[in-house]
Amino acid sequence: MNVNLNLNPIFRAVLVCLFVIAPVALQAQVAVIVHKSNATSNLSSADLKSIFTGDMTKFASGSNITIVTYKSDTDSRKKFYGALGKKFTECQAALLKRMMNDGLKPPVTFDSDDDVAGYVAKTPGAIGFVNPASVGAAKAITVDGKKQID
Repeated sequence: MNVNLNLNPIFRAVLVCLFVIAPVALQAQVAVIVHKSNATSNLSSADLKSIFTGDMTKFASGSNITIVTYKSDTDSRKKFYGALGKKFTECQAALLKRMMNDGLKPPVTFDSDDDVAGYVAKTPGAIGFVNPASVGAAKAITVDGKKQID
């Protein structure tokens, strides 16, 4: 079978863009996740800042929050903290202060999106963030009414 792929140059350029740019665009989003039993379905950006700086330690239901994040500087971590308008180091400093002064538990850290999602999926009270493709058995929630952080 002989197939002639004489495509319009503009159409070829669009196809190339889809194959090159689309995977990068997908990586540029982050989903905030919680355990399936968590009644929380939406948080504000301000709530997330409060959680990831240790100021908010309980969900509205009263359950304790377990912060789950990354050991290293992943794309998801960069995107998440950038959207919060905080540097990761600023949030870590605030958490460390709360750990020392108030006995706050340290965040649970992992190397990959799949590990973060797996831990959140099996840990009531856990909250984390991952690439949307890695949500797995966890529950993705909205932030300021949006499904993903861009």
